[in-house]
Amino acid sequence: MSLLDRMKEIENAEGMHREDFAMKIGIRYTRLRNVIGGQAKVRMEDIEAIATAFPQYKHWLVFGEELPVCGQISPMNKNVSKAKNQKTYKRELKNG
Repeated sequence: MSLLDRMKEIENAEGMHREDFAMKIGIRYTRLRNVIGGQAKVRMEDIEAIATAFPQYKHWLVFGEELPVCGQISPMNKNVSKAKNQKTYKRELKNG
């Protein structure tokens, strides 16, 4: 999966339209549209903006790898991670 594919995956997994995604990460919509559409190259500032807005995906965005023990997940596993955290929390409450 390419960097552009990972950018699209974050946008889709977060359930955002491109305009909302651009606003969330602080990049002009036209810039983001051109980058994702392949008309412009991804700049370091673009990657940093996404990583700042979605820190849980930072490592995956750049390297395409997850580090769950460090809280670095992919958007595809965000629901799995959320469910796991809820189970752990419930277990901790139960065990006192």
